[in-house]
Formats: sequence, structure tokens, C-alpha cells
Amino acid sequence: MGAPFYLYFIIMEKDRFYTRIIKTFDKLDEAEKKRIFTSLSDSYNYINIVFENLEEGVIALDSEDTINILNKQASFLLNIPQNSVGANINDVLKDVGFEDILFSDDKKRFIHDKKNSRFLQIEELSLGQHGSIIGKVIKILDITKIYEREQRLKRAEQLASLTTLAAGVAHEIKNPLGSISIYIQLIEKVLSKSFEDKTTKNYTEMREYCEIVKEEITRLEDTINSFLFSVKSINLEKKNIDIIQLILTTLSFLKYEIENNSIEVDINFESDSLFLNIDERYIKQALINIIQNSVDAMSKTTKNILYIGVKKTEKYAIISIKDTGKGLELENINKIFEPYYTTKKHGTGLGLTNVIRIIEAHSGKIDVNVDNGTEFIIKLPLTFKTQKYLNEF
Repeated sequence: MGAPFYLYFIIMEKDRFYTRIIKTFDKLDEAEKKRIFTSLSDSYNYINIVFENLEEGVIALDSEDTINILNKQASFLLNIPQNSVGANINDVLKDVGFEDILFSDDKKRFIHDKKNSRFLQIEELSLGQHGSIIGKVIKILDITKIYEREQRLKRAEQLASLTTLAAGVAHEIKNPLGSISIYIQLIEKVLSKSFEDKTTKNYTEMREYCEIVKEEITRLEDTINSFLFSVKSINLEKKNIDIIQLILTTLSFLKYEIENNSIEVDINFESDSLFLNIDERYIKQALINIIQNSVDAMSKTTKNILYIGVKKTEKYAIISIKDTGKGLELENINKIFEPYYTTKKHGTGLGLTNVIRIIEAHSGKIDVNVDNGTEFIIKLPLTFKTQKYLNEF
């Protein structure tokens, strides 16, 4: 039985109670009045206990959108006070800030509560009594686990469709690319022997063409490698790794790209070291991909800042990587981890797909914010020893 039934029952029970008492009040003795009051009070209290312990949030409104009843789950999920009874629902919700509506239909809205990292389903139903509409009921359900599971299944299905092509792509493209690369090197040697004067126009043009071919070969090889990685299973070799040091090493590895794009790096680490049980190779690969995305998102003509922060909660290490680029459109946030989706001119659309596979393989999570730039928030589980250490204080 859903929440609307309980709401309806509560309202009808009140109505029957008052009607019966009014009609027979003069005929009842004190003992009978007390018995009826006690019985109805106990019944109402029991129903109210059930109502308050429902997993879904419920708000009952009258015809003027005034809140008549709301349970504690509705208060929790919508971040509104429980003493909001008597207030207009529009006034109460105006400061909640649920701007990121994933999609909606006539009766349901699916909302991303970015502040609390959860997804909500909000449904509106009419509330009837004696054949008339007396208000409406709003049901709020936390569908975070369902939504995330559906997204994982969706990505798994998309990646599964690629596996039949992987072997063919590897042999039909990668091997010929190796041959082309060898012959380009041979052509460069012939050029060096054929031109004594290395400043002639013909020589410089030929060398330029060879460089372009080599760059395109490298780009195709990167595409193939990303494709092959996206379809193979991830076998982790976990060790206790200092994530702070790993981030610093990754930044050093990307130092040329960062400096070449006039990017200032703003680091905010909560501590000097934080050890996690992770596969260093894979996490470094994920960090490189995200940081390179941030570098690509920032133009060279404005003040560009790359913010990187690390902090810990009771269960997770939180890694935040934020750029000052133009940011993503809200409607594209849920697409960026899908295979082949890219906003880059020469992007493969597999980089972030591989990132989320790596993070999820570590039992972690990744969220994206697009407020004044793009921010990737990675949550990696703390080791048992680290959690125990935290709980001691």
C-alpha cells in the first residue's frame, strides 16, 4: 500500500470521527466518549507512525498548495523544515535549488540533487474525497542506487557491443599503422641522404609532411589503444599507495602541457600524505585523462587555473579536479561517460568511459559539477587502517 492510501485514510478517519461525534455526542456517556477518543487516537497514532517510517517522502497539499502533512523522509530528501505545515509549497521549495532536472513527464520529475550526491524521483498525484479533488500528494523517492545501477548497465551494454569489433580493429588497423610508421622513418632517412642542403624548400616541406603523418599515426594508435582498453577487463594489482604523491607525480608528468597552456595550478591537500589501497597504474591513467581534459577545456587567452584538492571523510578520500573553462551544458553531463561521446575536435570519446570504469573497479564513485567550469569529484574508499585511525578521534 502506497503513501497516498495512508494519507487518504488519515483524512477520512478524521472526517468520520468528527461526523460520528457530532451526530451522537449528546447521547454518549463519558465512558463511551473516552473509549471512542482513545480508540481513534491509538489508531491515528499507529497510522502516523507507519506514515513517518515510509521509505518515500510524502507531502499532502490542499487546493491552495498549502502543506497539510509531510513526513520526515520528505523533509530529509527535499532539505525543508518539518515545521513547514501551513506554508505554501512553492515558498518552501524556492530556496531548495534543484535546478538540474534530468528529465520529466506530466506527473514525474527526475532530479539530480548535486549538493547531496543523490537522484530523486518526484511524483504528483491528485488527492480525492467523496468524488472531488481536495488537493494533491507529492511523493519523493531516493532512486540514487537504481539510477546508478541503470547507468552502469547501460555502459556495460554499450561496451559489450564493441567487443566483437575489438579483435578486428586491432589486427586490421594497428598492424598496418606499424608498417606505415616504419616506412615513414625510412623515407626520412632517404630524405636526409638525398638533400645535402637541408634548408631547401623541397626538403623542409617533405620533412613537414612526414611529421604530420607521424602525428596522425600517433593519434590513431591512441584511439585504438583507448578502444581496446575500454573492452578488456580491468585486473587490479592493489597496493598501499600515497595518493598525494601520486597526484604530484602526475602533475609533474603533465608539466609541459600545463605550462604550455599558461595554466596556474592551485593545490589544496588536507594532509601531506594519504595512503589508499589502489592500482597505481590505473589511477594515474584516470588522473592523467581528467587533467588533460581540464587543460583542453581552458583557453590560452584568459587566466586559467587548475584546482586540485584532496580531503577525507569517514569512508572516502575525495579528490577534486576543477578547471576554469567554459564548462559543460547541463544536458550533456549524463553523456560524458558514454562511449564515443566527446566535445573535442579530435577526441575518441573513450577517455572518460575508461576513467569511470577504473574508478568503479576500485569501488569508487565519480561526480561532475559544472558551476563556473567543470569539476570532477572522485571518491575512493579509504583503507581499513585509515578508517580505524579516523574513528579513534
